[in-house]
Amino acid sequence: MSKKDSLTQAIRRKISRLFVRRQNNSLRMKNILTKKLFFKLSLPLLIVFCLILLVAFVGVFQISGSRPYSISEQSNIKAEKEIALEFGKEGQTLILDEVGNLLLSYSKDQENFVSTVTKVLQRDRKKNGISKNSNVVLRLSESNRLSIYDPQTEREIDLAGFGEGNIQVFFDLFD
Repeated sequence: MSKKDSLTQAIRRKISRLFVRRQNNSLRMKNILTKKLFFKLSLPLLIVFCLILLVAFVGVFQISGSRPYSISEQSNIKAEKEIALEFGKEGQTLILDEVGNLLLSYSKDQENFVSTVTKVLQRDRKKNGISKNSNVVLRLSESNRLSIYDPQTEREIDLAGFGEGNIQVFFDLFD
């Protein structure tokens, strides 16, 4: 074998190695691109899948008629009193008994916690499309927790978190 032939063979080997490396590099690039593409495609699919699961979960929850654990059962009620919370013609806050007799009245200047509760009840009723102002039920539980239940909206407001001074007015209504 001549020097020329061995040099030619060496060059061919180097070229074939470079070609193989180039093919390997292009395969690596292709793998990297497909992995990135796979990730880019899988993220939206994962989000859509999670949303479908969430909708299915809420649907099953609604169909089964289950209630959230945060809503307490009212089997331990010690006392109930039906009252009406209204605003008078001059802006005063009125607490009436079930037949409409005046129990307490606060002028517009004396706005207090009772006024705030009345506004919340009216806002909830308006939000639910209820225009009629009806009575609410003041409930005292066995553990001396006070709540206001609105049968129109089926919403119950637990008053324990608003402080003794604020809810004392409602405690006094049971006397």
